[in-house]
Amino acid sequence: MASDLPEWTAVIAEIVPGASVRGVSHLGGGAAAETFAIDTTAGAVVVKRYRRRRNDTVRFEWERLRFAQRVDAPVPQPLALDTDGRWFGMPAYAMTRLTGRLDVHPPPPPRDVGGWLQQLATTLVAIHGTDTTGACGPLLHPPAVETWRPPKLRRPSPLADRTVAAIQRHLPRVSWQPVLNHGDFHPGNTLWHRDRLTGIADWSNTRLGPSSCDLAYCRADVALLLGRTAADQLTHHYVAISGATPPDLPIFDLIWGLDALRKRARILAAHRQQGRTDSPDQYKARASAFLRQALAELGAS
Repeated sequence: MASDLPEWTAVIAEIVPGASVRGVSHLGGGAAAETFAIDTTAGAVVVKRYRRRRNDTVRFEWERLRFAQRVDAPVPQPLALDTDGRWFGMPAYAMTRLTGRLDVHPPPPPRDVGGWLQQLATTLVAIHGTDTTGACGPLLHPPAVETWRPPKLRRPSPLADRTVAAIQRHLPRVSWQPVLNHGDFHPGNTLWHRDRLTGIADWSNTRLGPSSCDLAYCRADVALLLGRTAADQLTHHYVAISGATPPDLPIFDLIWGLDALRKRARILAAHRQQGRTDSPDQYKARASAFLRQALAELGAS
């Protein structure tokens, strides 16, 4: 990345006037975008740049991150937006870099995993308690409760068929109050330092939606990592902190549990980059147990 420093120097001069670049590291990326950390004399900066020249996604993500500044939790601060591709020939935006690192490992024994789950729950409650006055634009895009459609299953199974049937039966009767949803809140999108949650990453799917949907999304990921008992512990902490039981949670457990079952290989690959050593069979068994529990709670097992 040293050969690219002149390019980054020009970008940082615009984002953080007076700062100079010490180094650049690639944090990873997918089909749509790639992310870089830039160490500067004025602190660390993160730049996310998108591969498509004409793309509303960067503007939507910028607006969501700006709105997320209301959240009473550690959120990156937006620094600069380039929708025209002046920096790299493609849309991009810059934000501050928070302390900590991505970590999907709960604290090892003898420390209790309960504290790890409690911090996740506390953060989720803070997001859901955010004032949403004036929310507009991408924050009003339809949530999963309004857009869900039966997925195309590569390998149909009796469990998946029962899950789809139960969702179709119960989802139309769900009612909800809009709260701020992170939209992709799970352990892999949180930063940690010395067993403390220090940041929340990736606000690209943030919108108003049901609290139960956001909680179930995190529950499904926790179930893949640690099993359904840990997912229930997460909910216990959430209820204790918020003072409210999220309605219709088993229905959203089915939606995101089925999604986790279908995408477990992709999720496992991401977790292995962070040091997990679980097997595909373990993830399949945990996702299946999570779905069976939700079906039983709905009387559909």
